[in-house]
Amino acid sequence: MSKHRIRHENAYRAGARAGVLALLEALIAVTPEAAHAALRRLAERVAGQFAFQRIEGKDRDPQ
Repeated sequence: MSKHRIRHENAYRAGARAGVLALLEALIAVTPEAAHAALRRLAERVAGQFAFQRIEGKDRDPQ
């Protein structure tokens, strides 16, 4: 993967992570406090998936 493509992918993935966090904040604002821990775990699980992680060097998608 070219250096330019890696930069583009990393920016895209950072935007996706930010979107997950923005959705989490919106959901926390409208849900009861008892559900907040479960929402945070879900957001961490989604943001931790390979598709949202930063690409370093020539690492590629393992699929």
